[in-house]
Amino acid sequence: MPRLWWWSYRQGRDRGWLLVEAAAPIAVLTAGALAWPYAQGLLVYAVMVIAGSWVYPLLTVYLPHHDYGDTPLTQTRTLRGRIIPAVFLELTYHLEHHLYPQVPSHHLAALARRLDGYLAANGVRPVRVV
Repeated sequence: MPRLWWWSYRQGRDRGWLLVEAAAPIAVLTAGALAWPYAQGLLVYAVMVIAGSWVYPLLTVYLPHHDYGDTPLTQTRTLRGRIIPAVFLELTYHLEHHLYPQVPSHHLAALARRLDGYLAANGVRPVRVV
């Protein structure tokens, strides 16, 4: 990446923008270091946002679709719990969402309870989370 940046810089075109792009991260880090004594809450918020930006896709996209099967009942997983489903707007009921995509996400928990017997009879076991 540094070689590509250096090559672009030597071309002369958009040299100003390249300098701004190179200086921006340094300026942001410097400003953050200087503001640290006054903005610790902001740093905590930023860390939570960054952590949430990978936790949300992990729990709602990767885990429900990982090692999926070929039948409608094994194409995805369903995660059950109290806290995680509430935080992720009931999107952890992913199997139910795939089986009945027209059901609004806030009704997926009720749908899951109605399907429990059928899913258990067909060997589908929900993954328990917090």
